[in-house]
Amino acid sequence: MEIFSGFGKKLDHLRMLNFFKGFGYFLIWGDFYLVLFFIHSLFVGPIIVKDYFLEYFQVALYLFNWFGELNYLLDLYVGWLLTLPAALLFFLRFSFSTFIGIWIVRKVNFILIRK
Repeated sequence: MEIFSGFGKKLDHLRMLNFFKGFGYFLIWGDFYLVLFFIHSLFVGPIIVKDYFLEYFQVALYLFNWFGELNYLLDLYVGWLLTLPAALLFFLRFSFSTFIGIWIVRKVNFILIRK
């Protein structure tokens, strides 16, 4: 059995890399709804996140409020987050997750090419 022990480790390593590559692609392509929210918030006009969620996506507002009730600092953070312009928040969230996804995919491809 010692002959196959190195093969199993290499196979597990490749599975882990493929998982991270898939997760990176999910971060890149999975936030398409944020693009739609961004475009919609531009046409609605200058509106803050709280008003946008109250009008169009009430479940998100309930989740934000529940998260803010966990402690005082989270309440301050959520309160600040809900006062941002909706278009800015959607654009920043999309940009951040897409950047992280591209970074993960590039790192995994670099590791796979190097082997």
